[in-house]
Amino acid sequence: MCLHSIQEILHEENISKLTDILNKYMTLPFDKKNTDNSWMTFEDYQDIGGGNKLKVTQYQKLITVLRRLDSIEPELRNDEVNNALNTYRKAKDESSGKEKTKQLDDKGRGVAVGRRKASSAKVYVVEGEGSILINGKPLEEVFPIYEDRLRILHPLQVVDAVVKYNVFALARGGGKTGQIDSIKLALSKALCIHNPLYKKRLFAAGCLTRDHRVVERKKPGRRKARKMPTWVKR
Repeated sequence: MCLHSIQEILHEENISKLTDILNKYMTLPFDKKNTDNSWMTFEDYQDIGGGNKLKVTQYQKLITVLRRLDSIEPELRNDEVNNALNTYRKAKDESSGKEKTKQLDDKGRGVAVGRRKASSAKVYVVEGEGSILINGKPLEEVFPIYEDRLRILHPLQVVDAVVKYNVFALARGGGKTGQIDSIKLALSKALCIHNPLYKKRLFAAGCLTRDHRVVERKKPGRRKARKMPTWVKR
């Protein structure tokens, strides 16, 4: 077999493998915004896909398949998809990689942490009938005000899963507002571990965005954080 034929076979094998993987996961949700341009250059691909006989059109076909495969929602990709994509990424991107998707623990729970002001919360979410405990007590006992309970339940209402999961939260530090927001953030993260498809809806509803605002400290020479003493001319 001549060298030219061998080089063509290498490229066709690469395309065939990627196409098989794409067909296997074609039904998974995808978004073209997920893809990037971190692929190896035409010159780099020549070393593994055809040498000097490789045509630009063949390289472009490869990139088209890679972009479609890369558009699959990152939370739904498995190792087979990620390994196939990383093979054709630039060398500098291979070591960085993407953040590993969190999984349920050995008890089937989604575990996440949230913070707000001086408060922090660790939330455990497991499939159930809608029971919610805060520091071992019922939600109504810890937060008797209806509006406070509504803020905590907001992520569950967004994904229409109020009676689908049991929630156990441990909240520490700060006041009521900080604890409520930290529980809400941790609950949203834990729900995404159970079902990655919740992420878009929760993000659009503002449930996955941490509020970094804190009380501004008092400054020397001022009454409070910004209030100045009354100025008298004489």
